[in-house]
Formats: sequence, C-alpha cells, structure tokens
Amino acid sequence: MNLVIEKSLTAILCIAAICSHCNAGNFVEVAVVKDKRINESSGLAISYANPNAVWMHNDSGDTPRLFLVGLDGETRAVLEIAHVAANDWEDLCSFQMDGDSWLLIGDVGDNLTRRGNGSGHPACKLYLVKEPVISREPDSAIGKRSPTFTAEVSSTITFYYPDGPANCEGVAVDVDRREILLLTKSLPHTCGLYRLPLNTGDVRQKMFAEKIAPVFVPFATALDISPDGRTMAICTMFNGLAVTRTPDQTWAEAVGKAATAFNLPPRKQGETICFDTTGKWLYVNSERSAQPLWRLTTPK
Repeated sequence: MNLVIEKSLTAILCIAAICSHCNAGNFVEVAVVKDKRINESSGLAISYANPNAVWMHNDSGDTPRLFLVGLDGETRAVLEIAHVAANDWEDLCSFQMDGDSWLLIGDVGDNLTRRGNGSGHPACKLYLVKEPVISREPDSAIGKRSPTFTAEVSSTITFYYPDGPANCEGVAVDVDRREILLLTKSLPHTCGLYRLPLNTGDVRQKMFAEKIAPVFVPFATALDISPDGRTMAICTMFNGLAVTRTPDQTWAEAVGKAATAFNLPPRKQGETICFDTTGKWLYVNSERSAQPLWRLTTPK
C-alpha cells in the first residue's frame, strides 16, 4: 500500500476511534425540513435578522437562491440572489459586523480541482449579501406558499489558491479578526486552512487566498466560527471537530493543537454545520429531502 494512503487511512481510523468515545447523547432533533425543494442541503447558517430561523441552500444544480427555514421546519421565504451563478455552492455563513447582519455564500466547490488559475473554468467566488428582515405574511396572503424575494450582492470576491485549484466545502467568518477562512476538503495530508481579508466595502474584489496552516482533517464538509470568534466547528464525513483559540492566538496557531472530536447525529449525507447566535448551540442537517434539523451543545 502507498505510504501516503496508508498514513491517511490510519489517521481516519484514529479520528473515528476518538469520536467513538465522545458523548453520544448530545443532540436533539428540532424539526424536519418539509420543503421538497430543499433536497441537497449543502449550506446552513443561523439568521441574525429573523429570530428562530436558519438559511439553507442546495448543492450544485439548483438556482442561486437561499431558503429561510424556521426552527419548526417550515420555509418562511425564498431569497433569490440576483445576477450571480450557482456553479457549486458548498457553504454558507452568517455574521454581524458594524451594526449590520450579513450572509456569505461560498461558490467554492471544485471536485475535479480545475476552477480558476487560467484553467478556463470559472474561478471560485464568495458573495456577500446583507441579510434581509423577512416580514411574515399570513398564510391567506400568500396562498400558504413561502414568498419569494430578491437580494443584490453587496460584494463579489473572486479568489485563487496560491498552490493551484482546490476543492472546498467549508467557509467561515471571524469578525474579531476580520477574516474569511476556507478549509479544503481532501485527505488529511493535503488539507489546508486559507484566509482572505474581510472587506464589506468594495463591490468587486480579486485576490489570492493565503494558506495559513496545514490541517490534519479528513474530508471536511462544513465550517463555522462562533460569534465570539473563539471556537471553530468542523464537520467531516466521519464526525465533528472543535478547535478553540485564546484571544492572543491566530487560527494558524490554534489548529496546530489537538482538536476536540464530537459525535454528530445520524444523517444521510451531512455537509452542514452552524452556530446559533449565542454560540452555545450548533445546528446540522443533511442532504436529501425531508431531513431533520438537529441541535447539539457546542463542545468545550
């Protein structure tokens, strides 16, 4: 067996073994997502502007739209994002900064590692959108269907990786450090954490992401950072991982120490994770139709 593959498989088995010793009774099914249009959930973010709700989007193949879903599993609204493409939307995050609530959409999926860098395929992009407040209309006013709204992108960030195209399914924002973080999805020995400066003022941005650290994580499928900027939650194909940092630490320093593994609830194909507005809870769900939305305590 190839030594690199052998080491990668060993690492995966070790992480799975660690997770098997985690607290398994730490999650609660909040609701089942009822909207049949949400059939390949790949992005999940708490809503700061609309209480008791989350934003969701589908994986590649859908139109550029977000779903506002209440914690009762009902879709409150559909938000169409104007004048953008949905090549391969893979993650979504929300944050508050300077008095505004924001959504960051990651069109960053690249399973064949061929996007950008002169390849002829569309570069990876991030879309910053101001989060709208959705007024809940009576069911009689909308025929018991969720209303559709349109939002403009405030800023488009086109970016490239310094070491060539990479597949990414994890995007997060650290408001405290004013940076966007990207975690690539791969075997552990090639997984990397990258950063971009967080700038909501420029309409169009184009830059190279900075690789700040290798991260020994197998197949990361989602990423989020707590509102206080102290905890990073990673969803993988196998389990969850939490990384914490002190106020004087960078994320590059924090990911160099041991992470806390935690069990995730049973899901068909879990590719989402997000903190609630307090940072005390995490939410996860899954691809495919009629999947549960789960809540679990943030690991310490």
